[in-house]
Amino acid sequence: MNISPANAAPKPGSPCKPVGQIVTFSGKKYTCVKKSGMLVWDNGLKSDSPDKGVTVDKNLFSVEVTIPASFYEGIKLTQKELTADAAKDGYGNVKLNKDGSVTYKMSKSQHQKVVAEMKKSVDDYIQETVNESPKIFRQITYNKDMTEFNVSVNQVAFENDIGAGMIGLGIGMLSAFYQMFSLGMANTKTVIKISDVKTGKVFDIQNYPEKK
Repeated sequence: MNISPANAAPKPGSPCKPVGQIVTFSGKKYTCVKKSGMLVWDNGLKSDSPDKGVTVDKNLFSVEVTIPASFYEGIKLTQKELTADAAKDGYGNVKLNKDGSVTYKMSKSQHQKVVAEMKKSVDDYIQETVNESPKIFRQITYNKDMTEFNVSVNQVAFENDIGAGMIGLGIGMLSAFYQMFSLGMANTKTVIKISDVKTGKVFDIQNYPEKK
């Protein structure tokens, strides 16, 4: 991790890294932002704190992820339970906010581990689905961000099995958590395209959450 030297003054428009790094210099707070595909220092904002040379925001060394309250609709959460679960699963510190949202704060190494575990959960779910119903599900693939899934099935068998139609819910819930933790997406969106293995034609599209 590269950090600007304590005696270096950020210059607006000059290269910086990593994105999100914040330094205070001569009464101004500068942030490393992405602009036109490049990481550069912004123009800076007047800082309310006394000038102490260059300081690095402590958030540079941690990752915060906030899960919106809507994701927990109908579920009664308590700080005690969240803290116990976070400690068990290695999610770092967790806080139940007044608006019902939940904020996780963890080191970058913890965050990478959590994201990897979430991806594995999706892969395991896909493998189990195909293994348990091979006559229905033939192959399930997804894009890098887990915002789009392609499900190849035997159309006749799929349409005759009520449970098979729930594939979108299972994939949607798992991919939503991945999007929030990996991409920082508050408004997650997953499109599940279901096609016939014989023709390759998409005959059903499911969205999670469902379009209102």
